[in-house]
Amino acid sequence: MGCESCSSGSCSTANKDGLPPGMLQKYRLNIDRSDGFLVWIETETDEEGRPRMCGYCRELLGRIREMDGGRSRVWGVIFGHLELKPLYPEIYSYGVETLYEVHDRRLSVYHPEAYAENIAQIVIRTEPAVILFGATPRGRELAPRVAALLDAGLTADCTGLELNDRDLLMTRPAFGGNVMATIRCTTFPQIATVRPGTFPVPEPDTSRRGTVIYWQNSSETLKEILKTESRRTADEDISGARVLVSLGAGVKKDLIPIAESLAAKLGGTVSCSRKLVENGWFPQSRQVGQSGKNVSPEIYLAFGISGSIQHLAGIASAKRIIAVNSDSNAKIAEVADEFIIGDANRIIAELEKSL
Repeated sequence: MGCESCSSGSCSTANKDGLPPGMLQKYRLNIDRSDGFLVWIETETDEEGRPRMCGYCRELLGRIREMDGGRSRVWGVIFGHLELKPLYPEIYSYGVETLYEVHDRRLSVYHPEAYAENIAQIVIRTEPAVILFGATPRGRELAPRVAALLDAGLTADCTGLELNDRDLLMTRPAFGGNVMATIRCTTFPQIATVRPGTFPVPEPDTSRRGTVIYWQNSSETLKEILKTESRRTADEDISGARVLVSLGAGVKKDLIPIAESLAAKLGGTVSCSRKLVENGWFPQSRQVGQSGKNVSPEIYLAFGISGSIQHLAGIASAKRIIAVNSDSNAKIAEVADEFIIGDANRIIAELEKSL
């Protein structure tokens, strides 16, 4: 093929691939043929012991739809047996077109080695451009195993995803949350773990339909698991709270019990800024922000929080933000739906008393 101005292809404007000048760059014809998204559908059990899809999976699928506009294929991978069938309609409603179910009753229990081997085999078959895991304890263990098997890059603990053609731009905190790094993998597939609570949960489309493919487990690394036990501590997961009463440097330590009482009356949980973790008042599990947790409550009540960039990134998905601060120029005022100028300590006490 020659250039537009000659038919011989011998002029200086024709490139070595025989394509018109600029076409290779415009259409990215030399890019890996990988395309689409693959998401690990993590499950948990409800109070009655039935499996359900973890909430963060809805966030990831919603973000894919938002970034891509529904143009690319979306695969899901799930592990278990017949008990998973009631989950299919919900999984399809959030955008999964083809669901690979690794159909083995033994894999209803988490086996990291076997899960990684099967996901890697499914990736080889489907050739997705992007593979996403939640940055949960299991996701943080599973994703590096899959990346190692595929000899692929991995960006962990992401708090932002953007798409540029087939390139995934992955943003994560670095240097203790003081720097936000945006990372691009140079090879395919591109793998990322994403913090739960990073993105809003989309509305499901119940009209969507999908296909399930039963994948035969071929892993020989299954171990005998004698017992599994879920341990819950008093520090419940703030990322799933409907209401958060969040405390910052402007709150006195002796107000913490009152804040706990206030949160209980509102059906919520107490969280905090990084400063209070550094003071030793709260464990890091209660910290909101880039070096803590991303949250998406219905109501976020911020008392004495000035609003650093890292903290504001952690509450970007909150539905409604009500902030109290004595500083009228506090950065959190820029994102708050309601901003009250006043003494956070006094207002916490009065609000708890009035309830």
